[in-house]
Amino acid sequence: MQPAILSTGVISRVCIWNLLGLNPRMQTHATLCSSAVKKQDKKHWKRNADKSSSTLENNFDDIKHTTLSERGALREAMRCLKCADAPCQKSCPTNLDIKSFITSIANKNYYGAAKMILSDNPLGLTCGMVCPTSDLCVGGCNLFVTEEGPINIGGLQQFATEVCKTYRWMV
Repeated sequence: MQPAILSTGVISRVCIWNLLGLNPRMQTHATLCSSAVKKQDKKHWKRNADKSSSTLENNFDDIKHTTLSERGALREAMRCLKCADAPCQKSCPTNLDIKSFITSIANKNYYGAAKMILSDNPLGLTCGMVCPTSDLCVGGCNLFVTEEGPINIGGLQQFATEVCKTYRWMV
């Protein structure tokens, strides 16, 4: 049958339904998702999720001590690749310029590193100690899969702000 033979009402309804079938539908209600499903979905997008899935004990013996000496901080800072996309910086909730303060530490400019940290985050020393870096910046580090492991960003942040505090520099 020719479309011209059909009544105009039938043709217009068929064409409208065909056009609506091509367009995505808008949801009229919210979809609920449990926290467990959301965490599982986030693991799918996280780089090296299998290495960071460790459980903490109640006595905190398994937490890595983050205080670095000057030599250790320089060694860690020299290992940084200064990535163009900086996944560590993208995953930092305080938007620290991680690449720049690590470069300052590598150049032995501890005042400049502390100034960068404390200008973006006034609680830089506290965050260097308690921030869950393994889930955030360190979890996104491109060196995560290497033998030496990712950069100890929390330790470097703590080192720079500790030096600033020790010498009583006003930032």
